[in-house]
Amino acid sequence: MDMYLSTRPTRFPSLQSGIEWHTRSRTIRNTTSARASVPSLLYEEQDATDASRPWVWRTNLSATKPFWENWFVGLSRKFLDARGGKLLLLAGTDRLDKELMIGQMQGKYQLQVFPEAGHFVHEDQPVKTAQILADFYRRNDRSALVLPPKVADMQASAAMKKGNTAGSSAALK
Repeated sequence: MDMYLSTRPTRFPSLQSGIEWHTRSRTIRNTTSARASVPSLLYEEQDATDASRPWVWRTNLSATKPFWENWFVGLSRKFLDARGGKLLLLAGTDRLDKELMIGQMQGKYQLQVFPEAGHFVHEDQPVKTAQILADFYRRNDRSALVLPPKVADMQASAAMKKGNTAGSSAALK
């Protein structure tokens, strides 16, 4: 993160130059997407110390540094231990840790790699991302699944019927 922030400009002369930096640095590879999303990342500082470069980052990522070290601690394990179907979308496998590699080999989640995408996978490959998500949802949709009743429910129902029958017999006598 320190390396990334050291290579990232702190200011831009225009909004367009901020968009161009994102595409040139390949942070966002889809130009159309960059034009749509980058404006929300920057704002024009009214009292700019450098009037020739008034566009600055909306979020000061350096201020979050105390949280960087612990941010990902245990995250892979939590992901793997979560219930339900899991899908991991990545631009490359270089960031997979040992736990995620083992989990993927064991079939604990679906891995989809977009080597042609940058950090913003969903922006660089919106159609492919949407298709993968839709297919994943259809494959894991359990809403139409009809399960047999639970044994405990069947026993409780039988006991209630037996109790009602016994009560009806006693009332007839």
